Amino acid sequence: MFYKFQSVISKLSFKLNTIFFLVKYFPVISGSRRIRIGNRVRINFFNIEGKGLKLHFKENAFLKSDVVIQGSGYFELGRRSYISSFSVVGVNEKVVIGDDVMIADAFSLRDTNHNFSSINIPMIEQGISTKAVTICDDVWIGHGVSVTQGVTIGKGAIVAGGAVVTRDVPEYSVVAGVPAKVIKYRSENE
Repeated sequence: MFYKFQSVISKLSFKLNTIFFLVKYFPVISGSRRIRIGNRVRINFFNIEGKGLKLHFKENAFLKSDVVIQGSGYFELGRRSYISSFSVVGVNEKVVIGDDVMIADAFSLRDTNHNFSSINIPMIEQGISTKAVTICDDVWIGHGVSVTQGVTIGKGAIVAGGAVVTRDVPEYSVVAGVPAKVIKYRSENE
């Protein structure tokens, strides 16, 4: 009986969090209203070059608790895809996450880098560079993964926990390490 009650409370909590999120961020959200939002999900707006952050959620997208999305670009989360707790997505150009993508806790993604080419000017004054990031359909990303700007993670790929993805990941590959490298292909299991 206690677990049934706990389940009802949990569902109600997600419903209320989702309603609050959609109302609070209504001007910048488009797409399906059939999404779920966990506790303490935050959107931090940056005003870079007069652009504003835009979020697009497809059906049954899910942001678990304590996720932060920040920046001034375009962010899209696909059907049945989720980002787990304590994750941060920095988007100043474009981040597109496909359908059926599973992203574990403590994920970090940035489509932006600080410029640092001059040693005579503090880095904070050198501006930024951006390159879009794409995570294709049916991808599994493990705990603590970091994804850097300009990367495409191919369809069906698996990124092992703790990996730092600095270059494109081939379709149906399994990558691991710092920097992430292909350790095998999923077809090798058949």
